[in-house]
Amino acid sequence: MTGTPTIWIEQTVGRWKWRLTDEWAGILQATNCPDWLNLDNDARATLIKANPNRRVWRVQLNDRLIFAKISSPAHDWARWGRLLRGSDSTVELRCATYAAEHGIEAVQPIAAADSPWTDRRPVSILLTVGLANAISLDDLWTKLDLKARQTRSVKNQIIDAVARLIAQAHQNGFEHRDLHPGNILVEPLGNGDHRALFVDLHNIRLGRKIDDAGVIRNLALFNQWFEVWGQGTDRMRFLDRYLQFREAARPGSAYGHHLHSERRELIRRITRATEIHAHALYAKRDRRCLRSGLYFARLKLIGGWRAHVYLEAKHPVPGSRASEISLTSQQWHDWLKQPTALIDRHDARRVIKISSTAVICRTALPLPDGTGLEMVCKYTREVPGIKLVQNIFRSSRAMLTWRRAHALLQRQIPTARALAYAERRWLGLPRESLIVTEYIDNARDLDTVLSLDIRGLTIPQQRRLKSQLTDALVAVIKRLHARGFSHRDFKAPNVIVQWNGQPENVPRIFLVDLDGIRQHRCASEGTVLRAIMRLNVSLDHCRRLTRTDRLRFLRRYLERTGRCGKDWKPLWHELAALSEKKRSRRDQAQQIIAGRNR
Repeated sequence: MTGTPTIWIEQTVGRWKWRLTDEWAGILQATNCPDWLNLDNDARATLIKANPNRRVWRVQLNDRLIFAKISSPAHDWARWGRLLRGSDSTVELRCATYAAEHGIEAVQPIAAADSPWTDRRPVSILLTVGLANAISLDDLWTKLDLKARQTRSVKNQIIDAVARLIAQAHQNGFEHRDLHPGNILVEPLGNGDHRALFVDLHNIRLGRKIDDAGVIRNLALFNQWFEVWGQGTDRMRFLDRYLQFREAARPGSAYGHHLHSERRELIRRITRATEIHAHALYAKRDRRCLRSGLYFARLKLIGGWRAHVYLEAKHPVPGSRASEISLTSQQWHDWLKQPTALIDRHDARRVIKISSTAVICRTALPLPDGTGLEMVCKYTREVPGIKLVQNIFRSSRAMLTWRRAHALLQRQIPTARALAYAERRWLGLPRESLIVTEYIDNARDLDTVLSLDIRGLTIPQQRRLKSQLTDALVAVIKRLHARGFSHRDFKAPNVIVQWNGQPENVPRIFLVDLDGIRQHRCASEGTVLRAIMRLNVSLDHCRRLTRTDRLRFLRRYLERTGRCGKDWKPLWHELAALSEKKRSRRDQAQQIIAGRNR
């Protein structure tokens, strides 16, 4: 918030040294003052964010709202970091003061405290004024009703507020180096306008001119989120408003200057910087599923089994119950005490597929609230042969499925969430493996939906359902290949549709059977066309899928990827030729198999 208190007082409570504003000087002596290091047992406190280094609490003290950030760095050199740059609370207090002095909207600190220097892991506390109506930008944006008339106007107001905030910060030498929508709060104002402000100020570069490279680097951080959740119109409006507000703030700012890059050059450089940052960020997040932390854990089980398990998701995913619950390592220890016990070969109602070396079945794991979490388990027993030896030098299929599933989810590509992976090796040779994924409710494969489920709908309802499926499939294909993935087995049985059969509900798309997924630096145009071709051939027998529906799919794909829909004819003929070759190879393979079985 603009304007910072100028009077600070110091108080000592036990071994802690506090700095407080004069307005809040009595909070520590108040009878209702919380124990800031023991907020877990305080009914007035709600945990809103947690990671290994810090926890953020929302605390309601009568009619006053306070946010408490408790920082406890996990690394051993935290004490030396505190000596060199100050504690986390000191750094944030310094940044908030700088922001207030330069007219940059940010949270308003009211108190800060540091633990004694002799503590091995120095803890610091920062208290800030809470804004009851403020909400993080990502939460606000995803809650907007895209069908409402006023949504376009609300989006524009939010974009303008955020662009003004970032432009004002850049022209005053304030670079937020963790600029994502979770670190920007948006507060609706009474006149229908919005106000944006910065939070989480521990990673700020202060008091230096931000040149073109710094501006592009900073905007690329924000643009990565905008590419996923915003439209091209939103991103162009943000950039135009940013440039406009930047020029308006230049005369009275501390480090104001003109950008040397033109608008078109800025767009090109920001797009490229966004791609580079996205690859680095996703590679970092991909490694999470292989080590213990807040979201995953590694377990050592009896009998030589080793496991990687899922604990919780950073953000809930629509249609995924597993993403809404938190699990513990101890729960997984109990469930995986005998990993093969999850496989029930004798219950025909739950067995999905069975062979001499593999079993796929459904099971349910009990949760503390008395309900069960439905899952799909795939158990594989390796047989002697060349593949067994090859697995010494490469990851098993179950491990690859585990990694690919979470790589897709990190990139907002819908797939069944992998919950656990377990493997038992003998002398380095894999003997058994188990992969556990969540069971998707109300789900059928695309083939079944277009062949059977669509029969009970009227013609207008069928047309609307096919249009919704087209939009969902195009979005998945676009994001899959934009993030550098190819799918060599992209066919209708491997596309799951979550839909309860009611015409008024919008279906969701999930990818399953990830053996055909491959990751590249950049997926080529030919890779995309072959994926569409495989999907096209796999739906040959669907009578209700007409040539018009297939053409509509192609044109919408072209529109979503930024190409003119009029350029569909060459691609249509190319896809037709590829499809004929695929059908020919399929027919030849079927004839060979039929000849062997005679």
